[in-house]
Amino acid sequence: MPDRSKLPDPTPPRDWSPPVPQSWRLSNGIRVWYLERGPTPLVTLSLVVLQGSATDGVGHAGLTELTADMLDEGAAGRSALQISERLQELATDLHVSADVDHVALTMDLLAETFGDSTALLADLVERPEFPTEEFNRRKEQRLAQALANESRADWVRAVVTRKALFGDGYAGDLPGGTRRTLGKLELPQVKAHYEQLFAPDNVEFVVVGGIAAEPARQALEAAFGSWTGQATAKSVEVESKPPTAGVYLVDFPDAAQSVLGLARRAEPADSPEYFPGLVFNREFGGAFSSRLNLNLREDKGYTYGARSLFRHWRGAAYFGLFADVHTKSTRDSVEESFKELRDVCGSRPLTKAQRDEAVSGLLLGFPGRFERVSTIAARFTTLPVFHRPGDWFSSWPDRVQAVTLDAANAVAKKYCDPAGFVVVVAGDRKQIEPELAGLGLPVAVYDAQGVRVSE
Repeated sequence: MPDRSKLPDPTPPRDWSPPVPQSWRLSNGIRVWYLERGPTPLVTLSLVVLQGSATDGVGHAGLTELTADMLDEGAAGRSALQISERLQELATDLHVSADVDHVALTMDLLAETFGDSTALLADLVERPEFPTEEFNRRKEQRLAQALANESRADWVRAVVTRKALFGDGYAGDLPGGTRRTLGKLELPQVKAHYEQLFAPDNVEFVVVGGIAAEPARQALEAAFGSWTGQATAKSVEVESKPPTAGVYLVDFPDAAQSVLGLARRAEPADSPEYFPGLVFNREFGGAFSSRLNLNLREDKGYTYGARSLFRHWRGAAYFGLFADVHTKSTRDSVEESFKELRDVCGSRPLTKAQRDEAVSGLLLGFPGRFERVSTIAARFTTLPVFHRPGDWFSSWPDRVQAVTLDAANAVAKKYCDPAGFVVVVAGDRKQIEPELAGLGLPVAVYDAQGVRVSE
């Protein structure tokens, strides 16, 4: 009989890593990343533009995302409605997204329609028409969505955090922009931005699913092999001025909770601290059992959940601590978060057991990121975006396992000083401002679009 008086021992961990994608180039130089995943009839095809919202220019956040959004609003003689109908005929879903360093046009499709879907994608990317009426419609919809977002404290926190950390430079704005920036955009700007951004020397493909390499190659070559042109878009630089320490407060009158963020700049995606940072963050705030969550949720009851993370781009990054807390506990939550930071570099550095637990958690969760064709393709999209080698993910488990306790604690020491953080709070100003002033940090009030309010 099994012993039911204690939990069973876990089975030994299994070594696993995802396969390495193949790569080749079309006749015009566009690189293709490819992985066959049979016998599924599904394929995910992503066209990845290797620049993103960092090319918007100061004061024009949302330009890249709006430009990409316009591609399926009329192209190659088809109207927006006709394009939508054609996608339905092909049983193909099209998703368009943008971030600081890239734009992705992603099709989830059937293997049997790969050639026709690829041809349609080429029409959208190479022959867009940018109809005036569709531009006006999409701009108004985006302005309406931006207005709606201003009622979301988590969205406002993100806007103000990015502005506090990076100002008007690289990564200083969300890709979608705000009402203030979207309102400035005009159709000639969108057309000019398309010409500067979308060109074969600025594009790579990712193909994952139940299609053999040769049919995929032939379809991509037929659709895109004759595409010519050169991208001229320029990304803004990281603002050299360091962030101004203090409390960045956005007023949400009578809010029952404060949406809280503490953040500081970090090293970009290609930094040697990337993997040690994963291990440190997992123990500090990246898991339910992490120090930050156990303190703010389990011990103090300030929140339903607290977390920390590193957010990396090619040219910059940040390390942030985030929680939605009871309004009355706002200051206490900030102080306890700072306490956890100080402790990790003082009386409570990571131990060998905690390092091992963090590594184990990262490795055990890793296969779940590759469960579906679409998620595999999403992971592989980061290869061209961050200039990573094809074996990046297959070597990922070994590189996590190789992180030493000393290396994890060395990264922790870079980010444990509260003086390096900005504190962003979206909450009821009349209740929390007097308490926040007691932190000894300057308090400045911002609106929901990240603009400082004159007082």
